[in-house]
Amino acid sequence: EAMFDVVGIRNHKEEEDDAFLNTKLAELDQELHKISGSNKGAYDAACKTNPAYVQGRKFRLAFLRSRHFDAKKAAGVIINHFHLKQEVFAGYPLEFLAREPKFTDLSPDAQEIVKAGYVQVSPSRDTAGRTVIFFGPSPALEMNMAVECRKQVLWYIWTCRSRNENAQRNGEVGVVHLGLPLRFNLQYMEVAFFMQKLKVAFPTELQAIHFCSATLSMRLFVAAQKLYMDNFTRFRTLEHSGTHEEINFALQTYGINTDDNPVKPGGIIDTTFYNKWLEAQKQYEEGNSSQATLVPRRFDVLFGKSKRSVQHPGTMRCQLLVEMHWDAYNRLAKAERGQIAEKIVGIVYDSQGRFLKWDAKEKSWVEVDFDTAREKVTHYFRALRERKQKLQKQATVNESKKSDGTKRAVEDDTRDAVATPSLRTHGAIGAGTNVDVASLASKKMRAPERRNSSESIEI
Repeated sequence: EAMFDVVGIRNHKEEEDDAFLNTKLAELDQELHKISGSNKGAYDAACKTNPAYVQGRKFRLAFLRSRHFDAKKAAGVIINHFHLKQEVFAGYPLEFLAREPKFTDLSPDAQEIVKAGYVQVSPSRDTAGRTVIFFGPSPALEMNMAVECRKQVLWYIWTCRSRNENAQRNGEVGVVHLGLPLRFNLQYMEVAFFMQKLKVAFPTELQAIHFCSATLSMRLFVAAQKLYMDNFTRFRTLEHSGTHEEINFALQTYGINTDDNPVKPGGIIDTTFYNKWLEAQKQYEEGNSSQATLVPRRFDVLFGKSKRSVQHPGTMRCQLLVEMHWDAYNRLAKAERGQIAEKIVGIVYDSQGRFLKWDAKEKSWVEVDFDTAREKVTHYFRALRERKQKLQKQATVNESKKSDGTKRAVEDDTRDAVATPSLRTHGAIGAGTNVDVASLASKKMRAPERRNSSESIEI
């Protein structure tokens, strides 16, 4: 089961119709009422402060999805969430407990750590459709920061990650790039232990962790991490060592797209995509955008001509569907071809895919309407027709060249035969005998071929 999680074989998808969701939400409410004890104090305080947030449908569904709609497990995670949040933000007003933290709530030093991008959400999924989280080497500023501030940074990053519905449904995969120097002190151990607490306090499930390092000496670090892991995580932890290329190859065997790995050779962190992602989080927090995440899903069709858009799995799948329906599309009259395009749009929608276009103003992907999606599929059909016509034209030209070459060769042979005179030979052949030189030459050339053929058979 652990290996199935590592490679993404297990499937926990549930049909989220209204009746099912209402039933599960009612079960969750019952499980929350059953829980008692000191740990529930933070949850009760948050309910009194802002019941619309704590008891909101969106908030609770996130925890249900992450625990595959097991109401009892989801209730436990919700209680852990508020209890740990009260501990992390002990000096903050009570109203802060009953809302999401914002980037502007963090101290200047904490904001700098967040902007450094040493924890990033990948712009692409793994082959199982799970969200991939890259952890780069911690920046020096973070290593020298107080433990309380580091905890707040991690809480904010986990909050942003848990806004992603794909991560709630399908889980996450972590890729940790280890760098030097590492400080095995009490502060480090406390932060490592805190990260294990985060696992059972947020509506996401880390299904596999890949530790990557340049040398085998980092096994000491991994061994230290495993001391704080539960059995579920410990059996889903893998180690990779070697050059940057060797590590990327190892990750690819587990379905991770390393083209989007922000950690470059030498531990350099690329923040090109991350800056856009972080800006989208800020816009969402200020209420200026309803879309909190830039990460497309596995079967989404991306508009645009960039390499990322063209090679996205959902885009390539849609183009394959167009090729599969080409014959049916080409047989129909022009007025009826829209039916095929609508059918393909429906297939994309049925697989939880969307048609996304990059909005430069919002700095985010936005979903287009049905008519625009259908026009996109029609564009794929037109592009396919142009490619087929171009290939047919090239094939015709090649065939013409081949035919002309054969015709010229025949004409040359005929011209040579006509130009060869019949000679009257003397001597050994006999006086007065007419000999066709071309015929004689041909016979001399064929004789060795028969001998070679015979020798070849004997061998």
